[in-house]
Amino acid sequence: MVGVKGNNGKASSSGKDILVAIAVAAVLIVGLKTFSSGAWHGKAAIDDQQGHHHRQQPMETKSKIKSTKAAAIPLIKEAENVFEDQNLIKFVFSNLDGEEGHDGEVVVKLHPEWAPIGVARIKELTEDSFWGDCRAFRVLPNFVVQLGINGDPKKQKKWKVPIADDPVKASNDRGTVTFAMAGEGTRTTQIFFNKIDNSRLDKEKFAPFGEVISGMEIIDRIYEGYGEKPNQGEIQQTGNAYLAKNYPKMSYIKSARFVSLDKAS
Repeated sequence: MVGVKGNNGKASSSGKDILVAIAVAAVLIVGLKTFSSGAWHGKAAIDDQQGHHHRQQPMETKSKIKSTKAAAIPLIKEAENVFEDQNLIKFVFSNLDGEEGHDGEVVVKLHPEWAPIGVARIKELTEDSFWGDCRAFRVLPNFVVQLGINGDPKKQKKWKVPIADDPVKASNDRGTVTFAMAGEGTRTTQIFFNKIDNSRLDKEKFAPFGEVISGMEIIDRIYEGYGEKPNQGEIQQTGNAYLAKNYPKMSYIKSARFVSLDKAS
């Protein structure tokens, strides 16, 4: 290409300037497009990530709500089971007066402050449904009603490990409930209801763990015709099969469960 010459015969610089300007403009245009494209893609990626995050948020929220509800279930159950802190057990006795179908309710209030070790064992037995069908095998007028050998020898054997003694902090008055024992360190599952004031047992280290607050008249109706004739060793070995055959009128616990204070009566 022939350059444009000026009056002095040299190529004019204006033409070069024009070419340079065009080249610079072209470079700037390409650069702007590239930058714009990169920025757009970057913004699109951010928007996409943010959009993805926003789309996932409801799922996360649902998950949190579900998790919160799941966590709340044990709390609800715990609230429903607050009766355990009331230390109240409702016993339903059957065969009262030796008559089938004669039932009555007895509510026992546990006293951990009297006998914490004994109360802990009583609660464990109740939670294990131990008391159902336990028979009153020793009933002495003007003394005690004794029971606490499970009708299933296998279940009875499960609880044969004795518990430590509690010091005597309450007297064996009428209506109190106490573990039976054959000396120190022998308490397992047998208990007795004091039918009269048996405070003389205090000196023999029988520590009451609870008291009847409702239904003492039911305790008085527990069949006492057999006295203490049933053989405890035989009950341990063969359970209720032995008792049902030989002592059919014997009263027994039909059910036992924890109750709230407002449902105790």
